[in-house]
Amino acid sequence: MSINAPPRHPYDLTLADRDYPEWIGPPRRSLLICTLPRSGSTLLSEALHFAGGLGCPLEYFHRGFRPDFVERWDAGTLPDYIRAVHRWRTDPSGVLSVKLFWGDVEALAAEMAPSRFGGLAGCAPGNVDAGTYREIAALLNPIFPSPHFIHLERKDRVRQAVSGLSATQTGLFRIVPSTETPPVKATPEYDFTRIDSLIAYADYCHGHWRNFFDAIRADPIRLTYEDLVADYEGSVRHVLNGIGSNSPIPTARLQRQSSSDNETFVLRYLRDRQAVAE
Repeated sequence: MSINAPPRHPYDLTLADRDYPEWIGPPRRSLLICTLPRSGSTLLSEALHFAGGLGCPLEYFHRGFRPDFVERWDAGTLPDYIRAVHRWRTDPSGVLSVKLFWGDVEALAAEMAPSRFGGLAGCAPGNVDAGTYREIAALLNPIFPSPHFIHLERKDRVRQAVSGLSATQTGLFRIVPSTETPPVKATPEYDFTRIDSLIAYADYCHGHWRNFFDAIRADPIRLTYEDLVADYEGSVRHVLNGIGSNSPIPTARLQRQSSSDNETFVLRYLRDRQAVAE
């Protein structure tokens, strides 16, 4: 790292002092927030964590989060890493909570069974049969035992894509007023092609999630970003009730990041999309 590189500002819930006391063996059950970036997943994850007894949902198997955990836990192989996640991130109640993107599922399946799932990424939902989804579920079950699914999605795909573009360009993926905010890397710039691809990718991922749930006959708790933002307490209570928790609802600590730039990009994209259609 260059001596002139800006200091890193890790998310406080990823730090070592947030690890749980050592848990021996696999978790008793898993809570999986099946979602996509910029869907309110951090808001929901923090609500579950601070409610207590429900683990700390993070993207443990996402390429952006996993390397730091690998280094800290000295867990270079996937089996070692899975054991480390179980050991240090299973709540004393026996619950492991994970925020899971469909891309993480594709990557995990390919890593565990490359000859079978090496070509999974990029396959359209309509081209994956129910049996394949069931094979994936069986492969993941030792990592996430006794899973309880929460399917969180954002109905407004355009604003989701614009939010994703902005977060990537600025480096601001979340703002927690009680912690240090990282410096802005760059000013957001409009990019029609990138927004278009993010919208398509959201549809791709949620198409797979829906087909996955159907194939394994799962009945996930369903929640939208729009409902979570409009009625935080009611939405969190809905999820807590669904997973059998009567914990009080914690106060949200995240700051909303929507800006005038985002709305300008939304309107510009809608005009450009209409022009392309014509």
